[in-house]
Amino acid sequence: MSSRTDAILRITPAEYRQFAEEVKACGMVLRLFEQPAQIIGLRSGLDASVIDATCEEVAGSLVEAPSLLLCTHIDAGRVRREAKDRYECDLSQLTDSEMYRFWLYHEIGHGADNYCSLSFQLSEAANNPETAKDILHRIWCANEVLADRWAWAQVCERPMPLTASGRRFQDAIAAELEFLDGVTGGRKNYAKRPFPHVKPGPYHGVPLRMLAREDAHVWIGPDIAPGVKERALRFEERAMQSPHHHLPERLVDRVQSRAPLDLTHVTVLEVA
Repeated sequence: MSSRTDAILRITPAEYRQFAEEVKACGMVLRLFEQPAQIIGLRSGLDASVIDATCEEVAGSLVEAPSLLLCTHIDAGRVRREAKDRYECDLSQLTDSEMYRFWLYHEIGHGADNYCSLSFQLSEAANNPETAKDILHRIWCANEVLADRWAWAQVCERPMPLTASGRRFQDAIAAELEFLDGVTGGRKNYAKRPFPHVKPGPYHGVPLRMLAREDAHVWIGPDIAPGVKERALRFEERAMQSPHHHLPERLVDRVQSRAPLDLTHVTVLEVA
């Protein structure tokens, strides 16, 4: 399907199961969420997950795995209207059928081709407080550009279209990446490492909060062990007692609009 509409796109159970396998191949687990804060996807650190959702055994049944969160629906019209504010990639040119997979691989891209801010924070270049905060912000912006580039390359078999800012700042973006290579030691790929106890298969490596969904059997399959379901519901109940400690709930009311791309500084700051 090559159409570009303003429709509300909804992930299907078949898509979830396929995406979950692709995410597990990159060392993560996949969890869906409803749309509380105009977010489509994010990486959420560690998610308590069951090793095998068909097994009633309790001891040794859980693993904390890196997770990727994906919303259950995408407002394609909103994505297209706001595409002009993207730093480089013109998302309005995504077809409806590419939209979900692009966001999936954008989040995977944050592990596959990104700068590690900690590499900068522990370097001598971070000792200057006047520039350290600014450089951390620049790393964040560059990582968004890189994740978009990586996702487009995985999903779309055509050149990546550019926003007005992207066209204007191509040389500046290249200079910025060269600068950040120097202060961080270069980009890292953490997406090719398997995670212990997260195996292929629909019942393996399933987040507890995914299993706690009322419709979990629709997304995962009919063979979820009753004891696993019960433990997942208890976990969800405890999580909702302190929602500000969990993603995506703690992001409600905190999502800010994307700042305009500003690369006027790229020839000013130099690697220490």
